[in-house]
Amino acid sequence: MSGFRYANIGLAVGISIMAVGVLLFKDSSEAAMQAVGMVGFFSCFVVFHFLDERAKRRKRKEPQ
Repeated sequence: MSGFRYANIGLAVGISIMAVGVLLFKDSSEAAMQAVGMVGFFSCFVVFHFLDERAKRRKRKEPQ
């Protein structure tokens, strides 16, 4: 169930990156918009993977 939570956090980060990028580069070329879209798209996966791996490591760690 936590996988959905981390995926939603990743989507929120990606959408916010794209929203800020669109506002900053609205008068720029199409290539700039494509770059913003790609950065936002891949950041979704990076954030999800980072949070998921951190949770897995936390579960594997034995209590002291």
